Amino acid sequence: MKNVIHTCIFVVLATGSVVAAILTNDIGETDSYQNRRDIAKQNEGQPVFEGFTAERAVEMKITTYDDATARIKSFSVKRDGTGQWVIPSHNNYPADAEEQMASAAAAFGTLEVKEVVDVDSSVHEEYRVIEPNTETLDVGTDGVGTLITVTDDDGKTYSLIVGAKVMRGTQTGTDPRMQQAYYAARKLESDTVFTIDLNLDVFDTEFSKWIDTNLLGLNGLDVRQLTIQDYFISLNPEGSPIMLRRSNSSLVLDETDLIWKLDNMVQYDQNSQEPFTIELTENEELNGDRINMLQSALENLTIHGVMRKPAILRPDLKITPEAIANEKTSATLTQLGLFGDPNTTIDNLMDLKSANGEIHISLQTGIKYILRFGEIDATSGADESLRRYLFVTTTFQPNMIPAPEYKSLPEATPSKSSPESDGQSDTQADDTQTDAEADQPDLTPEQLAELRESIERENARLKEDYESKLAKAQNDVRLLNSRFANWFYLIDEITYNRIHLANTDLISAKSNELGDGIPDSGLPGLPKLPGLPDAPSLPDAPKSNPPTPAPENE
Repeated sequence: MKNVIHTCIFVVLATGSVVAAILTNDIGETDSYQNRRDIAKQNEGQPVFEGFTAERAVEMKITTYDDATARIKSFSVKRDGTGQWVIPSHNNYPADAEEQMASAAAAFGTLEVKEVVDVDSSVHEEYRVIEPNTETLDVGTDGVGTLITVTDDDGKTYSLIVGAKVMRGTQTGTDPRMQQAYYAARKLESDTVFTIDLNLDVFDTEFSKWIDTNLLGLNGLDVRQLTIQDYFISLNPEGSPIMLRRSNSSLVLDETDLIWKLDNMVQYDQNSQEPFTIELTENEELNGDRINMLQSALENLTIHGVMRKPAILRPDLKITPEAIANEKTSATLTQLGLFGDPNTTIDNLMDLKSANGEIHISLQTGIKYILRFGEIDATSGADESLRRYLFVTTTFQPNMIPAPEYKSLPEATPSKSSPESDGQSDTQADDTQTDAEADQPDLTPEQLAELRESIERENARLKEDYESKLAKAQNDVRLLNSRFANWFYLIDEITYNRIHLANTDLISAKSNELGDGIPDSGLPGLPKLPGLPDAPSLPDAPKSNPPTPAPENE
């Protein structure tokens, strides 16, 4: 009996222990969650990153997740050893990022915790703050956020995952019109989700937002000459390059009327490749709209990517015959759409021609740009997103800067002929004297010296100004070629079609000043001209007496 009693006591005690343990554990978990939430709530209104200083930021990396392709995308910008901002995710291409980076770092550094949403990882998917990490993500994972990591000059990193937009008001049940949009976010090392007030636009990962979008750095109003070489180069069955010429066109801007005029236009027969000159007929004119579109596209040339030139490519896109004869070199250049032109060989260097023609743009500043259009990038997508290689060089063109017109120095006024001078000599003197000279008053030696000095000063000023323009153009060409030296670019097909024009793009039919067409019935309210079919008769002119002739002079 005692054993039974003892057994029952042990069972009751054990059961009580289990219940107590369960209750204790539940209470412990509740306290732990609540404690974590209470601790997190204390950070509301506080900086997200204590001690972060925007001015010390030297690198920023933005990592995103593409739901459609289930791929991680990374964009970064950093300051290199020389102090230049570069884009590591794009082959360290120079970034025009001083202002952009300052804005991003300032926005990052001034963030504060607005409201704690939750402290448990179970809500990460709902608020889209899952870390974009290839090692932890499965295909089809939802709720992945944008990871922003900023590094300071001490190497310390500050990371934040930005997620979904959420609406929050000042109190529960507030008027929706009083609510404000925030972003859900969390620190990389924490499960706590909170809201932040952030302008995510300054963290744009679009490459073009971080570079100087004016690739060429030219002003369209400075363009004075355009030379368009439309040709196509491909390999024949034997593997040798063959060129199919289509047309060459040269246009010059008339600086007086500010209209483009045709300087020369040549078309090539597509079978024989024989050239023949194109002349505009009386019913044709240059297509001003297309030329204006070309100028605008050049001035605002947008690139969609950059690539480093192979080591074999010189900055001026010239190459030796020995190098082009190398099979590996030739294959690399062919893939880019570059081919050697033996006809241009000077000092053992030949020009590289591009697969899809080129355009030369001459500016009044003395700079000439040469744009060569290569092959289509094999990694680009459908027609609307095709990317084509573009190669850019510049040369110094001094003849585009007008030489000054110096004034000649006046000489002493010749003495007047005496009355006894031979009449024939006087006539010859008059013939050689211009009207302007005849009107010039006699100058004293002092006046003459002062005039000569004034003209010499003005001539010296004109000479200095001219030489300064030449020197600036040479320096600008050096800087531009240094900028283009290591890179070639990717442009979209729309841009390519705007700056790669054929003869057929340049010529248009003249438009009638009265419009594109006049109705057969004539202009409203006016009869047809006499003699035309169905033309109404015009009324007879009123008779009048002939005018009386004026009397002749006697």
